[in-house]
Amino acid sequence: MEKAVAGSCNSSRTRFKRILVAVAIVITTVWSANAVRYTVRIEELQPAQQVEGVVLDPSGAPIWGMTVTDRTENWEAVLRTTKTDEKGRFHFSRQSGKSIYHLFFYHQSFNELELRLKLDKHATQKGIIVRPEIGG
Repeated sequence: MEKAVAGSCNSSRTRFKRILVAVAIVITTVWSANAVRYTVRIEELQPAQQVEGVVLDPSGAPIWGMTVTDRTENWEAVLRTTKTDEKGRFHFSRQSGKSIYHLFFYHQSFNELELRLKLDKHATQKGIIVRPEIGG
């Protein structure tokens, strides 16, 4: 009789654990669906010697796989696209006669970011450092 009670208790615990996991999944899914995402626009021109940089998360770790696009002045058309490497680096070649680049950064774990990079041979940095906010 004791074995039947112990077996019943173990199956109740297992059922309870399964229910807890299911509830956690539902809560996480609902929370993720309601997460707010927005686009951050940095108005100030970002000076750099090259059209390149590194993308870091808030802790300073590189963000791998972020999509970086070079866009038209009105931000609507995509001219070129690249992704950051495992060290968070990206690079575009210079375009003749162009000194301001409209760069758009996208990753599913971060808020979108828009900035304008201005080529300046006297800039203190070769490239820019980009730090998007965690979002949606």
